Amino acid sequence: MTASSLRYLTKEGFRNVWTNRMMSLASICVLMSCLVLIGSATMIFLNIDSLLARIEEENVVMVYLKDDTTDAQIEELKGQIDALDNIKEVEFVSKESAWEEQLSTMGEAEAEFFTEVSSDIPLPDAYKVTVENLDNFDKTVDELNELDHVDIIRQNKDLAQRLVAIRHGITIIAVVIVVVLLLISLFIISNTIRLTVYSRRLEISIMKSVGATNNFVRFPFVIEGMILGILSGTVALGLVWGIYELAISQFGDLIASLNLTAINFADYALIMLGIFLIIGILCGVGGSLVTMSKYLNKEGSEISSV
Repeated sequence: MTASSLRYLTKEGFRNVWTNRMMSLASICVLMSCLVLIGSATMIFLNIDSLLARIEEENVVMVYLKDDTTDAQIEELKGQIDALDNIKEVEFVSKESAWEEQLSTMGEAEAEFFTEVSSDIPLPDAYKVTVENLDNFDKTVDELNELDHVDIIRQNKDLAQRLVAIRHGITIIAVVIVVVLLLISLFIISNTIRLTVYSRRLEISIMKSVGATNNFVRFPFVIEGMILGILSGTVALGLVWGIYELAISQFGDLIASLNLTAINFADYALIMLGIFLIIGILCGVGGSLVTMSKYLNKEGSEISSV
């Protein structure tokens, strides 16, 4: 295909979008609706994932040390914990600071009683360990138990397992929703383009009768699909952004009362735009290619008989 032919067919693709603007608008609306649903589901998933991440950060392991552990051994143990896999953060909690915090939660009379009864602190030194990945929670706890100078470990295994199960479940649901919506988009776009091709079967038949190749006939439709996909993706991003900001403003008080923080849409806008454009172009071009192939590869089809 020569450069002049390529320019001509590209112009034809743009012209066809405007000439068949009602069908083009229908295609854009269908694909845009599916992308808006995909985008909205994605933002819900990202917010839930962010919430789970915050809960995971609070699901720490308390490593209590033996009473006879020296300062040098305590410092050495910190290095050993840091060297383990799946460790995100290690914070030393001295028994003095832990006792002060414990006393602050008591009433004044109760705190005074405990301080007068004995000057000894009934708490051990400890390390507050935050794990990186809850999937390896049990393995990390076992490795901590094997370290020297560790007395006991306090951990919430049930919560960790529930969080892992919830995260996996939400991920599966999100993937299924996106895949189903993509298949629906491709199916509807393909049928919409089929109607477009059918309405222009005389034009296609004339092109074939004068010797146009299948690629020559197909190329303007591919350009059309790309244009429709780009327009759908761009408009869909704007709608998702608007819907998300509206939802945040409407439920802002509820979110604040639950001490939650919604993620910033702008942080994901460019990524989502790129994904929307890719999906839009693939659906538009894919629908065009599938539909055109069915017409152009049939001997004695409607196109040939017109």
